[in-house]
Amino acid sequence: MTSLLCETVTGRSMAELLAGRDAVTAADMVELRLDGVADIDVARALQGRRGPAVVTCRPAWEGGWFTGTERDRYRLLAEALASGAEYVDIEWRATGEAHDEAFGGLIRSHPSRVVVSTHDFAGLPGDVSTRAQAMRRLGAAVIKVAIAARRLSDTLPLLEIGAGGDAVVIGMGDAGVPSRLLASRFRSRWTYAGAAAAPGQMPASRMVEEFRFRSIGPRTALYGAAGDEVMRSSLPARLNAAFAGAGVDAVCVPLRAADRDDLDAFGRALGFAGVIADGASREEVERWFERWTGRPFAPGVTGGTSHGSPEAGRV
Repeated sequence: MTSLLCETVTGRSMAELLAGRDAVTAADMVELRLDGVADIDVARALQGRRGPAVVTCRPAWEGGWFTGTERDRYRLLAEALASGAEYVDIEWRATGEAHDEAFGGLIRSHPSRVVVSTHDFAGLPGDVSTRAQAMRRLGAAVIKVAIAARRLSDTLPLLEIGAGGDAVVIGMGDAGVPSRLLASRFRSRWTYAGAAAAPGQMPASRMVEEFRFRSIGPRTALYGAAGDEVMRSSLPARLNAAFAGAGVDAVCVPLRAADRDDLDAFGRALGFAGVIADGASREEVERWFERWTGRPFAPGVTGGTSHGSPEAGRV
């Protein structure tokens, strides 16, 4: 399957939110985060949008910024649906018995336009599969499962959840970045990009231009660059430019592994063809590239431009 790219837009005011929304050009859809906006105007947030929107008002208890009442939050999401939002995001925890009439009612009234989400910032919950099953029973069109990945292999249970075809699955943090870049291999309906609105996020333009997000298909060969500082390295982008220049259907993603066992387990599960150490010399990179592709290494980008590692934030 081909995963879509959704850019998260935040703002402290409606003016900032709309400016961010209208600046999105590389994504297929936008997530409008109302929870950080002081002067929320739901209809205005949706008016004039150029593509599909997910409206989210994340409460502080789920890692967001909204500190109002659940009744206020319900009214905002109900207004978003009435104003034509393609999707609204409702937290799984908000659908408990105490709020079933409100949030559960929205799901039952608009099942095809609701994303039921769960976010675990502590790590991979032991009940993640059971949790996904419970979320599906609510009847929403899409479930979203986001977990903080301490190891690359923490994201592997998301493969089974994504295989259901109705899920957005995300590993947050550096170790979760491959789950975003390789969303189609996780069979995620879409993945989220943005200016670090969540741990591990990166701008949609970077995902497309540096990591070939639009070019990753079922036959694309997967390669990794591994190392402690790989999230700041330009090596994956240089290899991806070389793949594109040579017409090779391949992608290199950064792999921030906890240890060798972690790297091996993740690589086997995803079917990686090869991995290169981030600290490899130019000569080693050239030999590695020619070994795996049979083509000379011509990176297409020069210098050693590095990027700061994705900043932690709130989902």
